[in-house]
Formats: sequence, C-alpha cells, structure tokens
Amino acid sequence: MSWRFALVLAALLSGAPAEAQTGSVKISDMADELQRIQTRIAYGDKAAYSAQLAQLKAMGAAIAAAKPKTWQDKRETGSLIIYVLSGGSLAEVAPLLKNDALVDSERALARGAIAYITSHEADALRLLSATDLGALDLRLAGQIGFARSVLATTRDPKAAVELLDWARLLAPGGLVEEAALRREIAILAEAPDAPRAARLTRQYANRFGASLYAPDFFRELAGQIGRNGLAEEPANYELFARAASALPADGRLDFLLTLAKAAIVNRRFVAASAAASEALRSAPPNSPAEARARIYLNAARIFSDDYDAALANLQGFANSRLDRSDAALLAAFRDAAAQFRLAPSPAAVEAQAASAGNEKAEGAAETIRDAEVALERTAGVAAAAGGAP
Repeated sequence: MSWRFALVLAALLSGAPAEAQTGSVKISDMADELQRIQTRIAYGDKAAYSAQLAQLKAMGAAIAAAKPKTWQDKRETGSLIIYVLSGGSLAEVAPLLKNDALVDSERALARGAIAYITSHEADALRLLSATDLGALDLRLAGQIGFARSVLATTRDPKAAVELLDWARLLAPGGLVEEAALRREIAILAEAPDAPRAARLTRQYANRFGASLYAPDFFRELAGQIGRNGLAEEPANYELFARAASALPADGRLDFLLTLAKAAIVNRRFVAASAAASEALRSAPPNSPAEARARIYLNAARIFSDDYDAALANLQGFANSRLDRSDAALLAAFRDAAAQFRLAPSPAAVEAQAASAGNEKAEGAAETIRDAEVALERTAGVAAAAGGAP
C-alpha cells in the first residue's frame, strides 16, 4: 500500500475535514494507485481485491469532498471516469453532472461511463463513441476502449474484437488487458475462429494464468468449446490442448474435464473422447478426477465400435467417488446405452429398406429415433442435476 493511500485512510478514520482529506492527495494519484491494485488482481494477488474496495471507498469520499476547481483539470476528470468504470459508487458522481461542474467534453465522457455502468446501452454507445481513443490519456483510453467493445459485441462482433485489440495495446499488463483477452477469446470462440482463439488462450494462460478470474474463465471457455463443437475437429482440439498446457497442472486437468463433460452432453463425441483420454493420463490414480475422466471417455465410446466395452465399464462403475451431477450423468448414460446399440448409417437404412421392405426400414428408423431420445434424456438429466456446463 502506498504512503498516499495510507494518508487518505488515516484522514478518513480521524474524521478530518473534507478539505484536509483532499488537500494532500490528488484524485488522479488515487486513480493511479487503484490501477496498480488492479494489476495485482490480474496477476493473482488475493489481498488486492479487498484493497480495491477500500481504494474505491476512499476515492468516493475524496470525490465528494473535492472543490469545484478540481474538475477543470482533465487529468482529475479522467480519474473520475476511471473511478466510475472501476465500479465506484455513483452517488458521489451524479451531483457533479447535474451541477455542470465538468467541462463539456469531459462531462459527455462521464455521462457515457455512467450510462455504460447502468446498462443504458444506446446512450453509452452514443456518448463513448464520440471520443477519439487516441486523444485520451492512456490510463483512461484502455478502459473506454474496453467499454465500447462490450457495447459493440452484439451489433458488430468484428468491431468489438478490433476495439479489444486496441484496449490491450493501450493498457498492457493490467486488469484491462486481462479482461480484454478473456472477452476477445470468448467472441472468437463463438465466431468461430479456432486458431486465433487458441493463440490468445495460450497468451492469456502465460500472462494471466494466476489471475483471480482465470479459474472461472477457463471453466467457462471449456464449456463453450464443448457446447459449440469448436474442438470437434482434431486439429482444433490440438490447438486448445496445447494452449491449456501452459496452465498449472490442476488448472489444465480441470479444463480438460470440463471440456469433456460439456462435449459429451452436447453430442460432441470426438472432442469428449480426446479430452477425457488426455485428462485420464494426467489424473491422479483413484482420484475423483480419474473417475470423471473414465465416465466421460466411456460415455463417448458408447457411440462408437467400442460400445460393448464402454457399456460394461459404465455398468460396473461405482458411484462413491462422484458428486451429484456426475452420478446423474452416469445413470443417464447407463440408461441410454441399455436402450440402443450404434445406429446404422442413413445409407444402410436405405439399403435395408430396398431389400427388406418398408417394415424393416421403419424399424431401423425407430432405432435411430430411440438413440436420439436417449441422447436428449441424457442431456436433460445432466442439466437438471446442474451438470450441463
């Protein structure tokens, strides 16, 4: 904690007059300290999260006590906007806009920041887009670029990605870059653009793998990849597997298991089998992770020529090492496997119809329908148990 931050906290605790609280420490200095704290969050300092909350509270008090002439300085006004975009309380900011304490250009930017935070997207887009990012202080430009990318995502994903590239360029090394990477990877995975998404995933793992947000991000990404089939092509799977190799061992194992589970309940059997096989090689023997990997692997193999062995493995599996979600998933796949064998191809069905008549063709088609119903039931049970990522 810097001496400036300590001074502000001491003033607050001592009940010093408002003018004294802001006389020694500029709001811009406090904003600089806030961004240093946020950089600590990006690199995994768990104590930094509570420090950020304390800093925002101190900044709010300083903003409320600031003299009107403070806001004639663009650096101080920019610090006010950083405070807003960092999640600071708006109670101290709203009066400044009503009283026209800010100069016109900065007032529009501040109003845009508030509109963004309060989810008034049309106003936020109009007000923030009017500003040239290149003309802003670098410490503010990255945050404005990130906010604009969020607003552009549904309207123009390509423009959103370009803005995120800008935000990362303008604010490297801190929480803006960390958040921009996470968001850009998610957009590219949805596009889908597997090579670029995988490249940025590896970059994120190398730079921000210890971030406080990393575990949830990689879990969400693995679920997204499993759902949309981005890793169903073996070459794409290898790209993401290599990207995940930069993670710590436990993080990589969690990524693979989450991907395998999401893939299996969404009928992405190639990706499920690949991820489960890789997870099985690194899971500790007799661990819950090993049990999960075996379930996902055998569930995927039900829909292959390994049906008999996979069914036997699933039927013989003990539930003792599984949580509620995976136990429900195991039961669903046991039920599905018991109802059908590998369905014939459409060409085989047509050949059978031609040689054996409509009655047999209808029976083959019914087998396919039974398989599809069983798959739907499997995904439904997993979702009801909270297991569908």
